[in-house]
Amino acid sequence: MKDLKKIIANNLIKYRKNAKLTQLELAEKLMYSDKNVSKWERGDAVPDVVILKQIADIYGVTVNDMLEETDEIAESIAEPKVKKEKKKTFNKKQILITSLSVILVWLVAIVGYGIMAFTPIKDSAWMIFIVAIPVSFIVLLVFTSIWCTNLLNAITVSFLIWSIAVAIHICVPVPEIWLIYIVAIPLQVLDVLWFTFRKVNKNLLKSQQEETNLGEQE
Repeated sequence: MKDLKKIIANNLIKYRKNAKLTQLELAEKLMYSDKNVSKWERGDAVPDVVILKQIADIYGVTVNDMLEETDEIAESIAEPKVKKEKKKTFNKKQILITSLSVILVWLVAIVGYGIMAFTPIKDSAWMIFIVAIPVSFIVLLVFTSIWCTNLLNAITVSFLIWSIAVAIHICVPVPEIWLIYIVAIPLQVLDVLWFTFRKVNKNLLKSQQEETNLGEQE
């Protein structure tokens, strides 16, 4: 059991470094504390099978790879090149999927406009393109939440808030509809506060990680 802990610990360190991740970054992906990651890599504890599978998926390997004793020198030379190429391809795939999803929204809008043009409400058919704008930002928000940084995610939320407000203002013929912008202001403030909170929390976790590393070195 002691040897198995050591093998797992060595593999955790090796694959994390090959993936160019810090203990803090890995912990955030797993939604665990960086102290847990530190314990695993020191061999003081072993992640359960579910967590080990999540870690293996992040590194693009199998659970068996995490349990096998391998040639450290050969792996450390070959693995980073594979990871770098895979990451580059995956980024292109992200852009392609996001672009196609947004294009699909506008294709649906065009088809909807064509259908509405032959109905009694044809004079209002153009409004479908106004509605397509916030829908596009909703699609972008889904993908930025999965793949992108907190900053880009917060910017997307801001555009979504104001595009919804503009769409309602234009498409809803109600007196005093301009008050919708007053509703949008606190939502924008909440978006900024949420981004700030996540950034401060990330910096705090990073500081704790640095203190832990200093403590281990001492």
